[in-house]
Amino acid sequence: MIKAAIFDLDGTLLDSMGFWENVAALYLRDQGIEADGDIGRILYPMSMLEGAGYIRGRYQLKMSVEQIVDGINDSIANFYRCRAELKAGVRDLIERLSAAGVKMTIATASDRQVIEPALSRLSLDKYFMRVFTCTEIGVGKTEPDIFLKAAEYMSVQPAETWVFEDALYALKSAACAGFKTVAVADQLNQADKDNLMIHSDLYLNSFAYAWERLMNMNAGIKTVLSIAGSDSSGGAGVQADIKTITAHGAYAMTAITALTAQNTTGVVSVQEVTPLFLEQQLDAVFSDIYPDAVKIGMASSSELIEVISSRLKLFKPNHIVVDPVITATSGSALLRSGAVDSMINLLLPKATLITPNIPEAQIISGIAIADEADIIRASVAIYERYGCPVLCKGGHSISDADDLLYDGGGINWFRGLRIETSNTHGTGCTLSSAIATNLAHGKTLYEAIKLAKDYVSRALASMIDLGQGSGPLDHAWNIRREGRINE
Repeated sequence: MIKAAIFDLDGTLLDSMGFWENVAALYLRDQGIEADGDIGRILYPMSMLEGAGYIRGRYQLKMSVEQIVDGINDSIANFYRCRAELKAGVRDLIERLSAAGVKMTIATASDRQVIEPALSRLSLDKYFMRVFTCTEIGVGKTEPDIFLKAAEYMSVQPAETWVFEDALYALKSAACAGFKTVAVADQLNQADKDNLMIHSDLYLNSFAYAWERLMNMNAGIKTVLSIAGSDSSGGAGVQADIKTITAHGAYAMTAITALTAQNTTGVVSVQEVTPLFLEQQLDAVFSDIYPDAVKIGMASSSELIEVISSRLKLFKPNHIVVDPVITATSGSALLRSGAVDSMINLLLPKATLITPNIPEAQIISGIAIADEADIIRASVAIYERYGCPVLCKGGHSISDADDLLYDGGGINWFRGLRIETSNTHGTGCTLSSAIATNLAHGKTLYEAIKLAKDYVSRALASMIDLGQGSGPLDHAWNIRREGRINE
């Protein structure tokens, strides 16, 4: 549970970074000196004393560091006293946090005597227990000292505290010290946007709906992203994933790779999304509700797979389950032949687990599978070649419903009796999304598979009978059992 918040001031609460980018150059101009073009970037991570020392040495000023600080502070003080304004939505968030009993402090690189008039003018001082400055702490935010001092003052642990920052280096140091981090977008940090997303628990494009998003993060509900195709009949693809993730008590999100016209008898047509649109979907999800796990299903072209690979590399989700969808349960081809190599080479090495069926394992490993010994050989070959644990599903009449996990540390069989039903549409999608959700809930890989396999077995055993071909599973069997759906 989050108990406290530490806010940076400039670029986070205040819309002031445009002024700070030029303040040193303005000061030097008053001294008759033309500043270097990159001085703003150089001084950005420094405390006031550090910056004044740099200016004195770089431009060979005869005055003391303290005098330089005083001169710069005169310009800064006037800005804060008269012109500095809050970013839109800040006041609403601060008031809500205060009403919820969240303790708050400010940790800033600006000097106290400069910023306190602005806090008073903006009626913010009443919300914050104390202002901590880098000058008083004696070190800039490249080290976490100022955040640790603020947490100690509020009698909270780093893990119980949000740190709101617009500077990447400050977010990194806070995260390394165990704080929950919130990256705040600003006009000067857009070049760092991707890295800000990666190194923060939450990225705020603005403070609009910031309270709601923080409460979602604080609630602890697990989130799972399905990257897959849409099944118009609802039995497979993202529709199956959403049902499965929800049935496992997590929040489901999707990035659609393709629209399919299909039913229980087969696939009629496939319409891919563009690579750009897929990238936009992924960026939208990761930048707002970061998933605890990702399940990847149908991605039918090399271009789409390349987008998925690049965004996984950028955002680095903790758990990635790849269902290497090459053919549908009905036997219809879903993956272009040219995309198979892309999937194998770009996605498998990033996977926490891959879940091929027998035909898919044969394609990936290049080994013909006729019995359990072949399943083992193929799984070992895939692991040794791509470094990803393999759950080879034996449901294609090789070994009843026995699945093999090979993770480099040993062979584990998950034995199961074959359930006599032709209604198996979406079985692979359901299993892989159930595993991903169990991983999001903190289960070990073995536990996640065991629980997912039990869920799928019961969904098959429910024996719903829809459609004229291979019908869907009953994804809601556990909800019905608990009486939350009327029969």
